[in-house]
Amino acid sequence: MASMPTPPDVRSTPRRDASMSLLTSLLNDTLDPGYAETAARRKAVGGEEAVASHWTRRPSPTVLLGVAAVALVLVIAAIQTHRQAPAVERERNQLISRVQDGERKNSADESMISTLRGQLQAAQAEALGPEQGKAFTALSVATGAAPVTGPGLEVVLNDAAGADSAASSDPRQTSTNQSRVLDLDLQNATNGLWAAGAEAISINGQRLTALSAIRTAGSAIMVDFRPLSPPYTLQAIGDPKSMAAKFADGADGRYLFELKSQYGIGFTTSTKNKLSLPAATQLSLTDAVPAP
Repeated sequence: MASMPTPPDVRSTPRRDASMSLLTSLLNDTLDPGYAETAARRKAVGGEEAVASHWTRRPSPTVLLGVAAVALVLVIAAIQTHRQAPAVERERNQLISRVQDGERKNSADESMISTLRGQLQAAQAEALGPEQGKAFTALSVATGAAPVTGPGLEVVLNDAAGADSAASSDPRQTSTNQSRVLDLDLQNATNGLWAAGAEAISINGQRLTALSAIRTAGSAIMVDFRPLSPPYTLQAIGDPKSMAAKFADGADGRYLFELKSQYGIGFTTSTKNKLSLPAATQLSLTDAVPAP
């Protein structure tokens, strides 16, 4: 009788996947044994409650005191700002009122000076006699020392609609201020009127002389140190028709027409049968003396 073959001992025979045991362990046991033991031990002694209480514990008194101090400072600052607002507005209104009072006083003083100057010139002309008095009157008109009246041309310049009024030394350098009238524009308009034959010129009631200055201070244009606001009205006494034609054909007139077309600057001219220009307010000479 043939003997049966002995089956292999599975214990002594190595598994084909024995070399894969480490990979199998990594895939099946994703939790590190040490971490699992620590978690189990912490759970046994109430560690999870301790961890949870770490996020729900009350802040320390020092933190609460610091937060309260910051909140108190912010509240006090807001209250002070609210209380100071009416005072600031009141001071602003008082300053505006003082400025307006000063301007009214200056206007009244200038009117009185103009009246006294006219009386003085009349007395001087009478004292000089007919011939010299006539020459003195003509000289007073030419220098701006006497008020004048006659036909002429009126030129009005104004900022374009929606122009920015922010302060700037040269508003046309920025896109938001390209529609404002500059001191340079008034200078060109004045020079164009003189070149067209004007005998006397005023800007917003300020008579121009050989000593007059047109410049910018902040956002305001000043004529003889007096701030003006738009619209700017230039009145020139002379032959209306001749001045209008020469002014429009001149370089300064074309410059103003270009401003109107490119930047929307307000620019109008009109002839007048009668204009009245006041005398200049500043005619004092400090260095010039008659030549021998």
